[in-house]
Amino acid sequence: MVLYQLTLLSSIALGVIAQLFLKQGVEKAGIENISKTKIIDLIKKFFNWSVVLGFFSYGLSLLFWMVTLSSLDLSYAYPMVSFSYVLVAFSSKFFFKEKVSARRWISIIVITLGVILIGLS
Repeated sequence: MVLYQLTLLSSIALGVIAQLFLKQGVEKAGIENISKTKIIDLIKKFFNWSVVLGFFSYGLSLLFWMVTLSSLDLSYAYPMVSFSYVLVAFSSKFFFKEKVSARRWISIIVITLGVILIGLS
């Protein structure tokens, strides 16, 4: 069971890493008004290394997720994925200097408590 919990954590971590790379890639693309941009130009701008690494991280995350599902109950594993919200909030604040409001921190605490309760079941 411990092995599958590690694959679950790996899947979650890689999903968070993917989000960070995608955010960085979108910022690098520098598109301010998507609705007025031609689709081919969007594709060219969005395919920078950060976006490619984001997609790659999602692919690895999916592989770990499939291994996780081969042994853990979906009703246990899937709610644990919500812990990624917590990790993304902390990472966004640290890497992108985003402001996280008090209401969001309270929500993050509630999510964390929920994940802990599920983990104890």
